[in-house]
Amino acid sequence: MQRVSFIIVAPSYNERVGGVLVLHKLCDLINDLGYTAYIWRKDRWPFLRAIRGSGLVVSLLQIFKNLMRAIRGKSKFLLNHALNTPLANTQNLHGNFITIYPETVDANPLYCKNIVRWFLYKPNFHSPKARYGTDELLFHYQDVFLEEWLKEKESSKFSIVYLMTDIYKQTNFGSRQGSCHIIRKGKHKKLNYHDRDSIKIDNLSHAQMAKVFNQVEFCISYDMYTMLTSYAVLCGCKVIIVPEKGMTVEQWQPVERLRYGLAYGEENLPWAEKTKHLVIESLQRAEERNIDSTKQFIERCISHFNLS
Repeated sequence: MQRVSFIIVAPSYNERVGGVLVLHKLCDLINDLGYTAYIWRKDRWPFLRAIRGSGLVVSLLQIFKNLMRAIRGKSKFLLNHALNTPLANTQNLHGNFITIYPETVDANPLYCKNIVRWFLYKPNFHSPKARYGTDELLFHYQDVFLEEWLKEKESSKFSIVYLMTDIYKQTNFGSRQGSCHIIRKGKHKKLNYHDRDSIKIDNLSHAQMAKVFNQVEFCISYDMYTMLTSYAVLCGCKVIIVPEKGMTVEQWQPVERLRYGLAYGEENLPWAEKTKHLVIESLQRAEERNIDSTKQFIERCISHFNLS
């Protein structure tokens, strides 16, 4: 029997987007484990397959979007050449393969039989109209992203960590002043928690962010679930997560180790300061689990679709 391969649908590599990073990293890990994995461009669908899997209107809309991207000069697809992430083509859509869609992809545009849906964030947050199939094998990145229907469908937790501790480390052990803030997925909130002269870091490079994190005293995050807050801790910042109204600390993040160094509201700063030294070890242990977690993920996928 032909060995199982994996087609991972992902956007162009972007170091500033955590979900994109882990999709590309997953491809690299699967290849490192001796299996075959490819990246399929999220902005390119075989037209006939897309019509059958997602419908004519969605397919035509994607063609229009691609045309506009080409006109604006944004059609180039980037890869991180430090990772083993070959691009797939239509020849790879034959035989025993499993397609992995993130939650942002609508329906089944590759018209594949064996579908894994990986919820890297809450369903329909980034793509409100995205449709999910009834026969998909479901995984979620964090338990806090689970909705009741995902629990009923018995979604499994699967997370991998892509660390940048070579960039994010404390270099300033002296005086600090001012603050920076992160908006990203918190754009729906009232953006009134930070000072007027606070530095917005959303569109900075990782090197620029690390520099800011080593300059300021406080980092205010409207986004409650971003790796950048842990990176800010590693650089010596006091990090405050802007609370969601009516949501307790435990509801925000029930896993204590994922709260290390982070203050959910200003009143929790003492606890954050007391636990910040635990952040680096917790992240490193999570990264060490990447291989075992990916092995279990692969085995579950192959068993579920009876492809062994």
